[in-house]
Amino acid sequence: MQQDQRKKSSTEMEFFSDYGDASRYKIQEVVGKGSYGVVCSAIDTLTGEKVAIKKIHDIFEHISDAARILREIKLLRLLRHPDIVEIKHVMLPPSRREFKDIYVVFELMESDLHQVIKANDDLTKEHYQFFLYQLLRALKYIHTANVYHRDLKPKNILANANCKLKICDFGLARVAFTDTPTTVFWTDYVATRWYRAPELCGSFYSKYTPAIDIWSIGCIFAEVLLGKPLFPGKNVVHQLDLMTDLLGTPSLDTISRVRNDKARRYLTSMRKKQPVPFAQKFPNADPLGLRLLERLLAFDPKDRPTAQEALADPYFKGLAKVEREPSCHPITKMEFEFERRRVTKEEIRELIFREILEYHPQLLKDYINGTERANFLYPSAVDQFKKQFSHLEENGGKSGPVMPLERKHVSLPRSTIVHSNMATQKEQSNIASSKNRQLAEEQRIPPGM
Repeated sequence: MQQDQRKKSSTEMEFFSDYGDASRYKIQEVVGKGSYGVVCSAIDTLTGEKVAIKKIHDIFEHISDAARILREIKLLRLLRHPDIVEIKHVMLPPSRREFKDIYVVFELMESDLHQVIKANDDLTKEHYQFFLYQLLRALKYIHTANVYHRDLKPKNILANANCKLKICDFGLARVAFTDTPTTVFWTDYVATRWYRAPELCGSFYSKYTPAIDIWSIGCIFAEVLLGKPLFPGKNVVHQLDLMTDLLGTPSLDTISRVRNDKARRYLTSMRKKQPVPFAQKFPNADPLGLRLLERLLAFDPKDRPTAQEALADPYFKGLAKVEREPSCHPITKMEFEFERRRVTKEEIRELIFREILEYHPQLLKDYINGTERANFLYPSAVDQFKKQFSHLEENGGKSGPVMPLERKHVSLPRSTIVHSNMATQKEQSNIASSKNRQLAEEQRIPPGM
């Protein structure tokens, strides 16, 4: 027994280096599985923190998937904010030119907003207000970086029992570069229909703005208030019908600016609908919250507030000072030049490897200086991890059944263990003090960080 323990310790020690690697993590259990691979919870033995380690396999099978992974790792490195999920580390692969899998270490969150809405019917008005505030605060930071998230929905918002939310899943996000118009159009938009802004239903406009994310936040806030999705459309036409049933038919001025002929004709021929008062749709909600929701869900994108304008709404009076909320420097086009050209599998492999090196500073320095050694990749713990992951996958995780991952694409952020007791009575009674402590701590972050 002692010999086995010594052997294990020796094996772990040989993997340690100045740059950090897999041997510092003790895997606990599977917390998510999907087409991309598996996610395990683990303990960081250096810090004592709980983390989630996501294995993404065969990332170069499709170049589009590899580009999505690269985009997301980059964005989560560049967008550092208390309300955005953080990548703690990315494992060094055993080979620079032949690796197929990567292991990404995230901070571990307990649940996501979809599960919170499903499991908790006793959330308070203070919860609702604090949830929306955090989402808008994150969106202000994201948009000042000239990034559009494009896939905001409850499943892409991670949550902890202390009511902390963090936006994740940047696989569909895009950067609007400074040398392009302020309104940008990408044709590969495939985000979830229920949270999709009306201008994206049938390609109303040839270009669009950050207001698409504001609409999604409005849909999410409405779902928190209702306990169910606001616009669960079965198809694009049904989606537009549900929107106009609540908001009324758009004005002729709005319709006239719809560039898609088919969509314009459909809206023009639609019977005249009167808007439903939000107080009727959401009878128990805070009136100030509903007035802000009406602004977020304006049918015409030009009528929606920016995230910064929404943060200044009277609904948040006394919660925090808007000017203290951090902004981000616009992301340079050099970071995303691969988006502007057709890249080969070898090129994108090199770009992902280069991005992984951001988490291994000395190796990155060697790489940039061109002084990397032939035996550059000293022993990695990835092989050890493969065995552990395989064992957990075969045995369904150490502590019970595996929670299936509902996301089918290969995007990075992950499902987590769900705690149905997320908002207990004690937590509700303490939410105000918890909220104030978090805000006081996070407001110390200087703008641009």
